[in-house]
Amino acid sequence: MGEKSINIRLNKALGQNFLKSDRVSRRIVESVELNPSTTIVEIGVGSGSLTSILLEKGYRVIGFEIDTRFSEGNRRLEGERCELRYEDFLKADLSTLPDSVTYVANIPYYITSPIIERIMFDGPSFDRAVLMVQKEYADRLTATPRTKEYGILTVNVNTFSEVRELFQVSRKEFIPQPEVDSMVIELSLLENPPIGEARRDQYRKFVRHCFSQRRKKLKNNLKSIVDSPEELLGSMAIGVDVRAEELSVDDFVSLFKNIYPEGGV
Repeated sequence: MGEKSINIRLNKALGQNFLKSDRVSRRIVESVELNPSTTIVEIGVGSGSLTSILLEKGYRVIGFEIDTRFSEGNRRLEGERCELRYEDFLKADLSTLPDSVTYVANIPYYITSPIIERIMFDGPSFDRAVLMVQKEYADRLTATPRTKEYGILTVNVNTFSEVRELFQVSRKEFIPQPEVDSMVIELSLLENPPIGEARRDQYRKFVRHCFSQRRKKLKNNLKSIVDSPEELLGSMAIGVDVRAEELSVDDFVSLFKNIYPEGGV
């Protein structure tokens, strides 16, 4: 059964949009295709519709849910293979999670970026993350240079992971019905990312700095960290009048390594 079967008034402040039936949830679980011994970390358990299907397939589940009103109804799920934590995932101690988990979540739009950044940069290593996000957000993650969707998030996520769109979900599948459709995406961490873990945060700050004044030419944004940005860009065969949104992920990696060589100051 879907979330419509619960007798709880949905909380608009928490971005609660629940699926009408378990059809989409089953498709999400089928797209995971993991060893049954895998631990799934579910973000936003709700009334446990998706959790039930994950348990049915034999997975171990650690679920996070910020709305404690679901706790009584979800007691039927808890046991040896299911631990539910009623706390904010964004504030939780993720060091208690095992390594090599798989994340599954239907993410409220207003906290999509913080959750993805938490998964990728603050939590333990993971095999993959299967996430349902609003389609416009998926478009940002898969955007190409010189498009309005391409930005900080696109570059940072794609530097360290592969992003794949799995399937689209109509807005009609939800209660209450949102204004846009959703997309189920998969994030898979790269085995050998071009930036090592020790320099990951520095790289992310660098990318943010490059986009700090999006409509300005990149050389202007670089003036505070490079003595002669025009000379640097020219030496890398990058146009001196280029804007950050025109650079590929590879360009950002090369530029970062030129400005901040490993072992340098």
